[in-house]
Amino acid sequence: MSGISSGVGLATGLNINEIVDAIIGVQRNALVKLANRASAFEATEGGIKTLEANLLTLNNSVKKLGLKSTFETLQATSSDTSQFNVAANSTATAASYQLQGLRLASNHQVVSKGFADADSTPIGTATTITLSQGGKLNESKLLEELNNGLGVQRGSIRITDRDGQTEVIDLTRTLNIQDVVDEINGSATSIVASIEDDHLVLTDTSSGLGTLKVSEVAGGKTAADLGILQSVAGSTLTGDSVYRVTSDFNLSQINDGNGINTVSGLEDLQITASDASTFNVNLDSAQSLGDVVDLINNNASNGGIVTAEITSAGKLSLTDNTGGVATTFEVTALNGSLAARELGIETTGLGGTITGTLSGGLNSVLLRNLNGGVSASGPVLNAGQVYFEDGAGGNATIDFTGVETLDDVIDAINANGSIQIEASLNATKTGIQIKDTSAASGTSIEIQDTSGNLASFLKIDTLLADSKHTVDSGSLDLRYINQDTSLSTYGKNGTAVSLGSIRITDRAGVSFNVNLSDPETTKTVGDVLTKINDAAGTAGAQVIARLNDTGDGFIVESTGGSAFDVKVEEVSSGTVAATLGIKGSGTMGVTSRQVTEISVEATDTLEDITEKINATGVASATIIDDGTAFNSARLSITSSRSGAAGGLTLESDFNFGFATSVEADDALIRIGSNPQTSFLLTSSTNSFNDAITGLEIDLKSVGTSPSTINVARDTSGIKSTINSFITSYNSFVDATKTLTSYNVDTNQRGVLNGNSVVLTTVSRLEGMLTKKLSISNSAIKSMSELGVQFNGNGKLELNSATLEALLADDPDSVTEFFQQEDTGFAVVMDEIITAMTDPFTGTLKAQSDSLQASALALNNRVDELNTILEDRRERLIRQFTLQETIVNQLNSQQTALESLTLLNTNKKK
Repeated sequence: MSGISSGVGLATGLNINEIVDAIIGVQRNALVKLANRASAFEATEGGIKTLEANLLTLNNSVKKLGLKSTFETLQATSSDTSQFNVAANSTATAASYQLQGLRLASNHQVVSKGFADADSTPIGTATTITLSQGGKLNESKLLEELNNGLGVQRGSIRITDRDGQTEVIDLTRTLNIQDVVDEINGSATSIVASIEDDHLVLTDTSSGLGTLKVSEVAGGKTAADLGILQSVAGSTLTGDSVYRVTSDFNLSQINDGNGINTVSGLEDLQITASDASTFNVNLDSAQSLGDVVDLINNNASNGGIVTAEITSAGKLSLTDNTGGVATTFEVTALNGSLAARELGIETTGLGGTITGTLSGGLNSVLLRNLNGGVSASGPVLNAGQVYFEDGAGGNATIDFTGVETLDDVIDAINANGSIQIEASLNATKTGIQIKDTSAASGTSIEIQDTSGNLASFLKIDTLLADSKHTVDSGSLDLRYINQDTSLSTYGKNGTAVSLGSIRITDRAGVSFNVNLSDPETTKTVGDVLTKINDAAGTAGAQVIARLNDTGDGFIVESTGGSAFDVKVEEVSSGTVAATLGIKGSGTMGVTSRQVTEISVEATDTLEDITEKINATGVASATIIDDGTAFNSARLSITSSRSGAAGGLTLESDFNFGFATSVEADDALIRIGSNPQTSFLLTSSTNSFNDAITGLEIDLKSVGTSPSTINVARDTSGIKSTINSFITSYNSFVDATKTLTSYNVDTNQRGVLNGNSVVLTTVSRLEGMLTKKLSISNSAIKSMSELGVQFNGNGKLELNSATLEALLADDPDSVTEFFQQEDTGFAVVMDEIITAMTDPFTGTLKAQSDSLQASALALNNRVDELNTILEDRRERLIRQFTLQETIVNQLNSQQTALESLTLLNTNKKK
C-alpha cells in the first residue's frame, strides 16, 4: 500500500500538509484577531499598572508630607563645634541652651617609684596588690545636697586674712564640699579650710591681729550658702551648719548611702518603754525617714507611748513619754532585722531618749559601716576607752563613748594635749593612721582598748617597736556595696550585669536554678540575694546569699557545716554568674567582690607584674623608662574605667611608691551662662546624653566661653520631603507621557493613548496642585504660594527662596497647609490618590480587573479555538490519508484489470 511521504501523497501526488495548512489558515485569521485583541487588553492593563505604580510612589511622598514627624523633626546645632557635638532625637523640644565644657573625663593613672630594670631584677618580696574603686572614707557631699537640698549658688567669694591679704576665690566649678576646701587652701592667703561634721572651719595661720572676713562678690550668695559669710576677730571662723538629714531623705540617702535592711513581711524592731509597755514596728513600707517616723508614731500599739522625730541636728530621736521606772527604755531587733542598728537606735536610752545618728556628715563615715558594715554575724562596735602612749612616754586614756563617726575619733585623738600623737586618714584614704610626733627615741608607741573594742575595731590596737612611730590600719572595709546597688553598674569596670539564669549546688548535691532574667524584678544586688535565698529555700538547699564582710560585694555560702564547696554555674551558656563574679566553687562559698587581688611572687619582675595586672581587665599596666641613670624603670597603671568612679585605690605591703600622675575625673559641663544661676553636670565619659531631654551631647574640649546649642525645626528635612514629592510627581508626568504617546512617523501609540482614566487622573492631580485650599488659620492656601509651580513642560519646580523664607518666618502655616484636618493638601491629595489606587475599590483596580477579565476571556476563547482547529486539522489529515488509501486501492484494481486484459489478448493470439 502506498502512503504519504513528506506530506505528499504517493497515490495522488497532492501536498496534503500544505492543503490542510491553507484550509486551517483561512479559519485561523479570526483567532489571530481575537489574540491581538487580548494582547491589546493586556498591554492596556500593564499601562494601568505602570500608572498605578507611579501614583503609589507619588502617594508615599504625599504621606510623608502628612506625617507630624516631618514637620516636628528638630535639629540641634552648636555654635562652637570644637567644644560640643550635638544631635537631637525624637524627644527633643525646640529651645536654646548655653553650655560650657569645663573638664574632660580622664582615666586614673598612677606611677610607681623607680626600679633597677623591668625584666631581670625581681622585686624580692612576695606581696599582694589590691585594686579597688571604692571604700574611700572621705567621700564629700555634693553641693546640691547642702542646705536641705537647696544646694549652693556657685560664684566667687572674697577672703581677707588677719594680715589684711585679700583674694577672690572662684568657686563656679566646684562640685562638692572638698572642692571648696581645696580652692580656698590653694589661695595665697594664710587661711586653711577644713571640714568638721556639718560645717566648714577657716583657720588663719598668720600672726596678724586684724579681722578674718569672708564676703560675697558681685551680689552673689555663695558664701552665705556655704555658711561662712562672717567676720571674726579671732583666728578661727566656724561656719554655720550646711548639711543635716531631714525627714524628706530617702532611706537610700542615709547610713552612708547603704539604706536600711528590713525583713520582708515581718516586724523589724521592738520598742520597750520605761513602764515595760512594748510595741513592734514593721518598716517594710518605709521609703523615707518621714515614713519611719510615721510608722513608729502611728503604730496601733503606740498610743503616745513613744514619740519619734527627726531633730534639728538631723538625728532620729525617740522620746519615752511614760515616765515609768519599771524597766529601761530600749530598742531591740526582731527576726534578725538589721534596721534598728542601721538607724542607730538599737540601744538603751538614757534619760528617756534614744538618738540615732543617720549620716557621717559632710565628708566622714559612720563607724558602724566599717568592717563590712552592719551584719548579723559581723563585729558590733562598743566604743569605750582607749589607752594611748607616745614615743616620749606621754600617755592618755581617751573616752570614746558615744562617738558615731570616724571624724569624731580623729578629732578626739588630736584634741588631747597629753600625747604627741596625730590621727588622720591613711595615704589611700581607706583607713586610719596614727602618727607619733614625739622625739624619735623613747618607749614604743602603744594603743590598747581598756574598755570596749574601738581600737581593735579600727585595727589600731598595737605595741610598736621603738623604731616605728606610725600605725596604719590598712583598709577598714567600708561598706559601699549594699542591697540597693544597681546591677546596671555592678559588673567589671562599671558595666551592667548580664541577665539569665544560674545553677547553684550545695554540699549534698542539691542543685537549684535561680532565674535572674526578668529586668523588672532583677535590678539590684538585693534582688539577686532575695532570688537566691528564695530558690534555695524552695529546693531545701543548705545555701544562703548575703552581703559580704568586706563591704564590697556579696557571698553565696554554706549553711550546713564546714569545708565543703558551694558551686555556681551558668545555665544555657549564659554569662550571669561570670558578670556577678560568682562563677565557680569554693570551700564554704563563693564571693563576689568589687576588689581585685593580684598575687605577686618574690621572683616577679616589673614585666611579670605588668602581665598579671593586664590579665585582670580592671587596669592596664606598662613600663616607663624615666631616663635617669639609676632605677629608671617605673610601673605605670591606668584604670580601664574612665571618670571619678574609675579612681583606683592600690594597696600592698610592699612599697611600690605609687603616686597619681593623672587624676580620675568626670567630665564636667555647665548648663547656663551665669554661674550663679546655672548648674553643673558630670559624666564618667565625655557623653551627656541624659543632660537635656532629647539631646545627645558629646564634649570635645574645654571651652573658654559657653557654646550656644540651638534646637530648632529641621527645615532641611521639610524641604527635602517637598523636593521628594516634586520628583515623584515629575516621574508620574514622564510616565503618563510615555503611556499616552503617539509617533506620527511610525504611527506607534502608547498603550494608554486616548485612555480616559489617564486624562481623569492628570486632571485631578493638576487641579489639586493649582487650586486654593480651604485652610483655616494659615496664610498659605496653595502650592504656588509655597514656591511649587508648573513649568512649561507640565512638570513641577521649586522656588527654594520662597519656601525657605516661609519656613523661617511662618513654619506653622506651612505645617497647617499640608496637615490641617480634612482640608490639608497632604490629607486631600492622599484621598484622591487612594480613591484611584485602593487595592479593593480604586478606579484603577476596577479598570485593571475589567481589562484582565476581557483579556482572560479572549485568551480562553483563543485556546478553545486553537483546540477546535487542531482537532479539525487532525480530521482533515485523516480524511486526506483515507482518500490516498482509496486512490491507491483503485490504482491497484486498475492495474490488475489491465493485467487481465493483456492476458486475454495474449491467449487469443
